Amino acid sequence: MAIELAEGSPAAFGAATMCEAFQTSVAVRRDRVPFLVALVVLIGCGGAPAKPAVATPAEWTVPAGWRSETIPFPLGFAPDVAHTGAEELRFPPGFFKPVAPDYWSYAFMWRTTDAAALDAAALGDELTRYFRGLITAVDESKHNVTEPATIVARAVAAGDQFALTAHVLDGFGTGQPVDLLGWAKRLPCGTGAVWVFVLAPATTTIRAELDQLARAATCR
Repeated sequence: MAIELAEGSPAAFGAATMCEAFQTSVAVRRDRVPFLVALVVLIGCGGAPAKPAVATPAEWTVPAGWRSETIPFPLGFAPDVAHTGAEELRFPPGFFKPVAPDYWSYAFMWRTTDAAALDAAALGDELTRYFRGLITAVDESKHNVTEPATIVARAVAAGDQFALTAHVLDGFGTGQPVDLLGWAKRLPCGTGAVWVFVLAPATTTIRAELDQLARAATCR
């Protein structure tokens, strides 16, 4: 699939250099660009005003061979997840590959300037809207996802964190269901917060690495 980007199109992720790299028409293939960059084409480079670049306020490790993204709130694919700040993602080489042991396995962070004080019900609702928006956006031209309403995330309080389950569809590739397990935790950071998340299939081989990575996230 090739998608043409018009000169001057803005970057949905707030990374100014991303659309600068596409100032002349460029054919973009999903398997040649970082995770979620497809959304730059689908929803970020369509003529809306550009969002300012977001600098990462604290260094969060990127393991060797992994990739990362930083996306400003409001998220272009889920604008009703109403926070301010940025999302940071860390995902392994096999994320897109159904046969890989680290398929759909990743850690991410919401570094918010608002308090983002969510209970289990609110967290599950926000993650449901997040995944429905994301998966619908990346599937827009492929039409593999026929029942986005089946995408549901749930959170259950478990001590000082939340146990997570998410039933998603692989909008990046097959369109098939993927069931994820993980956890989330909120760290208060002044008037803001850091939410850290780990999600992966039960069969993942990198859960310990994901847990260690997520627990390394800090306010500053």
